[in-house]
Amino acid sequence: MWIEEKINGYKQSYEVVETIEEKESSFQKIAVHQTKDFGKMMSIDGCGMFCEKDAFIYHEMMVHTALCSHPLVEKVLVIGGGDGGCANELLKYPDVEVDFVEIDEAVCEMSKKHFPEFSDVWNADNINLKIEDGVEFVKKTIDNTYDIVLIDSTDPIKHAKALFDKEFYENVSRILKPNGVCVAQGESYWMEKETQKKILSNMYDSFKIIMPYKFEMYSYPGVLWNFIFMSQKYHPTADLILDKSDLLDGLKYYNSDIHRACFALPTNIKKEYADIIKI
Repeated sequence: MWIEEKINGYKQSYEVVETIEEKESSFQKIAVHQTKDFGKMMSIDGCGMFCEKDAFIYHEMMVHTALCSHPLVEKVLVIGGGDGGCANELLKYPDVEVDFVEIDEAVCEMSKKHFPEFSDVWNADNINLKIEDGVEFVKKTIDNTYDIVLIDSTDPIKHAKALFDKEFYENVSRILKPNGVCVAQGESYWMEKETQKKILSNMYDSFKIIMPYKFEMYSYPGVLWNFIFMSQKYHPTADLILDKSDLLDGLKYYNSDIHRACFALPTNIKKEYADIIKI
């Protein structure tokens, strides 16, 4: 058996040794597979979300790029990421309070059962798990609440589509403190350029700094994928806090050199995106 993902004329597949568990929630079909070369993989609606081989790349690059660009982080909001991977990286900052908002409790339950590497998240004193719609949660949150917002969403379809809309990013900007930082899953300028351009356009009016950055995700179609960094004040390379980034223990991918390099854009993208990014 193979899991196959198709995107814009491109197909990527993973050989499955066995399907460990499948579950249909109110929102989506969730499965955990044992693959031949990528370890255990969670898929949602047939698309691979994360796997044991390279999940650390995604989680480290989302979390530490944001927190190492901000000098004093006290409160973080994570929207999505029900597997617990990003919340697990935030445990490296024990003084930070985290609100962790996931719409589908079944994703959390599947991760608890099959991915023990994230097990510390579920009982951590500084992680407040809330099973809610992230869009509605942001709407009702008061202004200037968070230092960091991390949006660990699936692709912009079904219930996740609203996490990419202009109104959502207006609310994210509102609930951030004036020097706040947001990082969002931003698709790929290699595989999903037109989708990414639309996402960046929806963010444009809400932030003073908007910069896509890259990471290599071997289990994602095309390998090269992007997060998008947004801020009203802090610049991700000019304001990188070196002692903070280089003293983090237990990391396998992220470091200060990676942090600086990941924001370098290809010439064609820099030109084509000139009107929708703010560097």
